[in-house]
Amino acid sequence: EIEYSHSKILLDPRNNSAWNQRWFATHEGEIAANSGMKLAKLSFEKAEEEANYAVCGAQVDPFNESPWRYLIGVLMEQCRWVQKDEGADDKDKVNGLLRDCVAKIKDMNDSPTEDYPAGPCVSLMSALVDLLETVGDKTSLEEAKNMMGELVVEDPVRRKYWHKRQSTVLVLLGKVSE
Repeated sequence: EIEYSHSKILLDPRNNSAWNQRWFATHEGEIAANSGMKLAKLSFEKAEEEANYAVCGAQVDPFNESPWRYLIGVLMEQCRWVQKDEGADDKDKVNGLLRDCVAKIKDMNDSPTEDYPAGPCVSLMSALVDLLETVGDKTSLEEAKNMMGELVVEDPVRRKYWHKRQSTVLVLLGKVSE
């Protein structure tokens, strides 16, 4: 199924259903008695592979929301896992992967391709904000807050959303500074 979803993504990278299929295929869905669908957690190695796959997909078309949301899902799953006691051994590896992905996205943001129109890429910026918030240190939160200020201007449809997110990050910054 992973190969099948990959072929569908190659045919149409904006096919969100193909990205969703890849998610379920990589997570080896299994039906749990009386609880509906239960998905297995990705190993760190598989998560790293899937994160790189998503970043490559985003490089093909940074304006495509699908690979960004896939990337966020993979990384957030790993972060939630290490917050539990069961994943504590992988904490440094997961934090490293998160920071590597942030660095790759920053590089993409700093060097737009000629294939796409000039100007900010809201999908890329939105994903970067989510990951910077997840990193959670003072520098990352400041950067996320500033980027949200840009998104207030560049993403007028979600202007109120970005204002709300900024206020949330200000609260987090107050806690980190204390």
